[in-house]
Amino acid sequence: MSDQPYQPTLTQLRAFAAVAAHLHFGTAASDLGISQPTLSRALAALETGLGVTLIERSSRRTILTAAGGRLLPYAQHTLDATEEFVASATAMASRRVRTR
Repeated sequence: MSDQPYQPTLTQLRAFAAVAAHLHFGTAASDLGISQPTLSRALAALETGLGVTLIERSSRRTILTAAGGRLLPYAQHTLDATEEFVASATAMASRRVRTR
């Protein structure tokens, strides 16, 4: 076991947020532009890494667990902050190119 704490990937967080938003794996995968098996693997890896079940899956429905509901705002905040980071960096880069 590593001394480093688990670090989820943005792909895993996006998978979690999409499944939580749609409560449907197929729709979430389509929304992200990835295959359903890829989405399922990303979410399973996140849950394994965290040691927490975020989404309950059955043949009839998909629901957010209590832990998933508590952790979703943090995942969404991370994804929103990443979008802001990239947008700010892109704006800085375009200003630098124009001023050269």
